Amino acid sequence: MVRSTRRAILRDGVLSVGSTLTGASLFGRLAALGSPANGKTLVVIQMAGGNDGLHAVSPYMDPVYKQSRPTLALTAAQVIPISPALGLHGQFGALKPMWDAKQMAIVENVGYPNPNLSHFQSMYIWQTLDLTGAQGTARTGWLGNYVSTLGAPTSVPFAGLDSGTTQLAPAFMAPNIAVPAISNPQTFGITGDAADPTHSTKRTNDLLASYQNFNGQGTLGTFLGTTAQAATTASADLAKAAAAYKPAVTYPKTPLAASLQLIATAIVQGLDLRVGYATIGGFDTHANEAKTLDMLYQELAEAVTAFYGDLTKHGVADNVLTMTWSEFGRRVKENGSQGTDHGTASPLFVFGPAINGGLIGDPPDLANLDKSGNLVFKIDFRSVYATVLDKWLGADADKLLGGTFDRLAFL
Repeated sequence: MVRSTRRAILRDGVLSVGSTLTGASLFGRLAALGSPANGKTLVVIQMAGGNDGLHAVSPYMDPVYKQSRPTLALTAAQVIPISPALGLHGQFGALKPMWDAKQMAIVENVGYPNPNLSHFQSMYIWQTLDLTGAQGTARTGWLGNYVSTLGAPTSVPFAGLDSGTTQLAPAFMAPNIAVPAISNPQTFGITGDAADPTHSTKRTNDLLASYQNFNGQGTLGTFLGTTAQAATTASADLAKAAAAYKPAVTYPKTPLAASLQLIATAIVQGLDLRVGYATIGGFDTHANEAKTLDMLYQELAEAVTAFYGDLTKHGVADNVLTMTWSEFGRRVKENGSQGTDHGTASPLFVFGPAINGGLIGDPPDLANLDKSGNLVFKIDFRSVYATVLDKWLGADADKLLGGTFDRLAFL
């Protein structure tokens, strides 16, 4: 006898719904999606923990910097000079060809008014645009706002993809959309009872049929009726894409590189990806900062380099822009544990053959700090968002962000 139960689950990945459940259109690839908007894809890399911008892009010639960081200050031998005043941390060396080719931009002194130095609250602010920092009040994230404008879903959504995780980033929150959060494409799918593997197809079909009985029974019933079918379709689409995709380069064996390789799979194999998301953590460097950031910067640089090398050989790199963000920077002065504590403004990076590379904004002013000894932000992070939404994705940035913000010169 075939055992068909609702114990079949979506393994190592979830189809995560936005902030409300509103019926059958919750799941699906966009009906009129075609290829990404204007042929463009945005990739967002979160540097979680609060990246020390003064270590990433160092004012290594500034005497105040050297005085403030007697053990952490980088020397001329440890940086890649990029201006008379600034040097890129040496572990970003893999990115030097992109910098030289003007395919990398550094946006300096990024932050927001009245900065919050709590990790979770500041992450929430960056992702939801709710500058009150009152977690739980926002119903949408900035990427969810964008994806929700693309049309009502009708099958399986790959307009957005959160790669390398099973917990959807709050940036993707929005009504009427569903974004997959996938940790491993090989195990993303419905699995049944391991004790009865010979009847997997029959078991899956029975599962789908049982959930279809909920359709038409209100919002929750429709949600239940579409979940299993959406999961099945999503896993089948991804399995086909992963089987057909052949990376054109060897990716590093790191978590971030694996996440970007999955995003490259979706781009190269035509899953209509418009926004990909990946996270690299570990930037909360209260102690032993130098060694930690050496490893993290190398991982970031090598992963991004492999990603663009792969996309270039597949002929799609010109259509992909990548940006980083971190919830805040670090204090100017080092602490007593060879680390730095939570700070404010920090640089972020933008990559891609289509950008206008170089430095955006002025070098950090270490002689003009706030009353807590932190950098004063000069560029609102919402200006970065407005630039990529408007100039890259062709979206109504002012409407999506709820205000008008300067557009920056990297596009």
